[in-house]
Amino acid sequence: MIEESYNNIRTWYDAYVLEFSSEDSEIMINIDLLKEHASRVLENVKELALSVDLDESNLFLLQTAALLHDIGRFEQLVKHGTYADNEDSNHIQIGLNVIEEHKVLEGLEEDERQLVIDCVSLHDLSELPKITDEHLLALIHLLRDADRIDVLRIVSDYYTHKKVHPNRHLDMELKDMPTIAKKIGKAIMAEKVARREDVETVNDLKLYQMSWVFDLNHKRSFKLVSENSYIKAIFETLPKNDSVIDMYRNMKIYMENQL
Repeated sequence: MIEESYNNIRTWYDAYVLEFSSEDSEIMINIDLLKEHASRVLENVKELALSVDLDESNLFLLQTAALLHDIGRFEQLVKHGTYADNEDSNHIQIGLNVIEEHKVLEGLEEDERQLVIDCVSLHDLSELPKITDEHLLALIHLLRDADRIDVLRIVSDYYTHKKVHPNRHLDMELKDMPTIAKKIGKAIMAEKVARREDVETVNDLKLYQMSWVFDLNHKRSFKLVSENSYIKAIFETLPKNDSVIDMYRNMKIYMENQL
């Protein structure tokens, strides 16, 4: 893949996103949030790629996947009014449809197109299927780390300032209740990523997002999350009962052991 192909895709992306301009201030706040997220994930993948000496050709492929990974969120937000994935509104499937309909990857070789498609398809799964292609696995791990690092940035800031700047979309239409699902706690104490299907409340969502630390793949990723205190910031917004404190301690120790 050459730089020109990436630049062409970037030009298409910028034009596509402009189509979602809205007079609705709530929608525009979230559109801008999505645009900033894509930009920061791009920066994250470049930083992580540098830490593993990724070659230029694969870096452009990874940047393409980073740019397009949430392309389905724009239609999901405007058409369905949500960030919550369900049978009628799944941002990954919407994104894949957009990429196909607009022939976004037409300038790439077939194997390059498939790598980008696979990265977009797999970037948001709670658990990856068995992947035997080591090249794909390396790229998807970089993208997943880059994406999760920035989502943790977004939500740690949001939960901290939620009372001043509420955003119902970031709450994923969940009830803001003090209860925490037992399955969430069990997964975290076993050093596993919690299942999205077990999330019932905003507190569950916070812990689910915090549990991503158990699936980061690069030392630089752990360093970025730790240096910016994203997990601590989210913890500070949770009820301070023994269970939550134990979960936080478990995640903190796990991260420290990866540095």
